[in-house]
This record gives sequence, structure tokens and C-alpha cells, in this order.
Amino acid sequence: MNKLPAQVHSKFPLFIEVDPDGFGEIFASFNDQEQVAVFRAMLEHMKPHEMQWDYISIELEKPENADVLSQLRNVLFAEEMAA
Repeated sequence: MNKLPAQVHSKFPLFIEVDPDGFGEIFASFNDQEQVAVFRAMLEHMKPHEMQWDYISIELEKPENADVLSQLRNVLFAEEMAA
């Protein structure tokens, strides 16, 4: 799995920032199993924040995000839509 190396020598918190494009680039470099592992981790970490899925859905339904929603539906749910 690709990793972001970090060495921490501090008693204080360390924050690493990555913008959406940077995260996308890292995610795209993962193989299929690693990408599924990221999805699994996202779902697990979102469990305490169920309402956030509603906000994500609302955001995806905005006209400016229609391309993203369409691509997600076509790629992730193509088989369901064909049935």
C-alpha cells in the first residue's frame, strides 16, 4: 500500500493537510484492493456521523456537482442500474 512517510519527534499534535486534488492523486495510485480498503475505512469512520451522508447527498444533487454524481452512479452502481 502506498504510504505517506512521516517521522514525528514532538510532544504536540501533528497535522498533515492534503487538498482534494492531492488526495485524489494518492487514491488513484492505489491498486483496486487498496482503494476498496480506503472506502471501507471511510465508511467505518463515518459511522458516528450518519447525518453527514445526508449533507453529502444534498451537495451531490446540486447542478454544479451533477457530473460527479453521474460518474459515481455509472462507475459504482452500473450493474444495479442495468438490472
